[in-house]
Amino acid sequence: MTQEFRIRKLANKFSAQYRPSEKVGVVALDIVERYRKNHGGIWVGGVVELTDKGVFFSANALNRMLHSGSIKAQVPINKIRSVRREFGWLTGIVVIEHDGGEFRFRCFGAKNVAKCYSAYLASL
Repeated sequence: MTQEFRIRKLANKFSAQYRPSEKVGVVALDIVERYRKNHGGIWVGGVVELTDKGVFFSANALNRMLHSGSIKAQVPINKIRSVRREFGWLTGIVVIEHDGGEFRFRCFGAKNVAKCYSAYLASL
């Protein structure tokens, strides 16, 4: 039986798959597309939850309105391989490596989030 664990943070998730809808306007769409091409993806605001079941992201209302398709992501805990923190301006970046690649998000307190979730995974 696994221990119950939960961290919930306002965060921005990085993704190459998310695409803004045409609702954002031509100028903004062009700027976002240039950013996506130059950086390999875009940051989307919402909520990240790290739990004893895995890691989950859901976009906030504004991003759900301004993007096409589903703006959700999840990685089951049994697919997670490691957790680390990377430097980021203003907010740190948490990188969760899993069987399918990386789940990256930025939040305040990233160092502590990465440390706590990594320690929890090591205790299983």
